[in-house]
Amino acid sequence: MKPQKHIKLLFVSLFMASALFSCKKLNKEETTVYFHLHNPVTNKGYSNVTVRIIEQKDVTPPLKLQSKYESKVIWEGKTDANGKASCSFKTLKSDKYTYWHSVDESFMNGKKIITQPDYGSLIKSSTTNLNYKLVVDDIKYVILYKNINCYDENDKCRFRKRNLIKPWESEWSAWMPNSPNFPNGYFEGCYENINIPSSVAVLCQDAWEVEYEVIRNGVTTTFKDTLYIIGNNSVDTLKYFY
Repeated sequence: MKPQKHIKLLFVSLFMASALFSCKKLNKEETTVYFHLHNPVTNKGYSNVTVRIIEQKDVTPPLKLQSKYESKVIWEGKTDANGKASCSFKTLKSDKYTYWHSVDESFMNGKKIITQPDYGSLIKSSTTNLNYKLVVDDIKYVILYKNINCYDENDKCRFRKRNLIKPWESEWSAWMPNSPNFPNGYFEGCYENINIPSSVAVLCQDAWEVEYEVIRNGVTTTFKDTLYIIGNNSVDTLKYFY
């Protein structure tokens, strides 16, 4: 009877050890993800957008060159009225498991992405902010230049601008006008002109900071203004007023 008892105890011990080592170990610290989807021109969030966290497992068989993965959604939510959503969860320690974020791209139709998170897996046991900036595309506009405080024919104005939402256009431009039609580099006199590009220009919503240098009655002044192209289902006017 004793040998049988020892065999049973050994079997139970091996079973418990096997169960212990086969248990998936979790990281103690939670991984937190913050989603923010918004329009930087109107400062409004995109609400009711589906966002997800996906767990991906590397199941590549030994000695196989081609990788194989299995994925499953471990969390799904909707952005609120401010375009925000967040979640916190525990991740598995094993390097075979990686975690990815996902946004339902159907809401992006008719919009232009200005900035979005870099592609890559989430860093475990850390906080990640996922910021999406999108604006409405296909906006029609014209440009109106006007000296609204004209003193006399000796008035002069030039301006430069920088984009407030596009990182690649965030530096100040050269002073304008800078075309052969303005050899002195200034709008002169009581200048007023509307620029209507062929077929009316089409672009996305935008925001510019503009710096003006104006000379009136021999006095030079500078000031800044912010110009927005929003659209609203009509032809917008970009107004350079000085």
